[in-house]
Amino acid sequence: MTNNEPYYAPPVAPNYAPGTVPNQAKGLAIAALVVGIVAFLLGLVPIAGIIVGAVAVVLGIIALVKKQPKGFALTGTILGGVGLIVSVIVTILATIVAGAVVSSVGELAQQTQVAVDENAGTTGSGDAGTRENPLALGTEVAGKDWTVTINSFTPDATADVMAASPINSEPEAGMVYGLLNVSLAYTGEGSSSVLLVPFSFVTTDGTVYDASVFLPEAPAPALGTGELFAGAGTTGNIVISLPAGAEGALRVSPGIFADDVFYNTK
Repeated sequence: MTNNEPYYAPPVAPNYAPGTVPNQAKGLAIAALVVGIVAFLLGLVPIAGIIVGAVAVVLGIIALVKKQPKGFALTGTILGGVGLIVSVIVTILATIVAGAVVSSVGELAQQTQVAVDENAGTTGSGDAGTRENPLALGTEVAGKDWTVTINSFTPDATADVMAASPINSEPEAGMVYGLLNVSLAYTGEGSSSVLLVPFSFVTTDGTVYDASVFLPEAPAPALGTGELFAGAGTTGNIVISLPAGAEGALRVSPGIFADDVFYNTK
């Protein structure tokens, strides 16, 4: 080597303090830990815990493969896995409960099953008990909690209603008092009131006139308003104020959640 050639010092090895190592990348490990904690907290939430838990497990595994801080990565993976498993169980249970609720609602929607008496029969065609095909008077309707029969209907019983009680007032102009004779039997649990079985007259143009068990007072035997226990029944008269000469159908709802059932007026 000549005197004019530059001199280069040999490379010097990094000087670390005793017991120290270079800083490791740890972004994925920290992310796995944070997401794992969130997944653990969301374990009782259907679907959400599954998604977040799966993300935490994936991040934790990747961090372990890349040899990032094992403590963070492993903790995040475990927490994410626990959250995922718990959320799967909760989701399954929630699905079962939801299915049971939907099934119950479906049963309520179909709880009114019309039992047509062999001697009474029906008229027309199609589904019996609709406005288009009302049941014949005397037909028994079996709902979930009530069995109902409209035995007879008098379109204009004004004279009989006025004679039933001195406190009864004359019907309004153009109106008359119709009279229903009905039979009710309670078949549900515990007890219930006949007030939960409403009757009405629906004209051909769709106008509804509700029956009343209070005023005017019906001729004896008037339908009571008392409480009935399972197996008990009652028969009585009930008054409907309706337009004179109106055409239409009688309607009854055999229970709070029951479908309406229609009867012919003749």
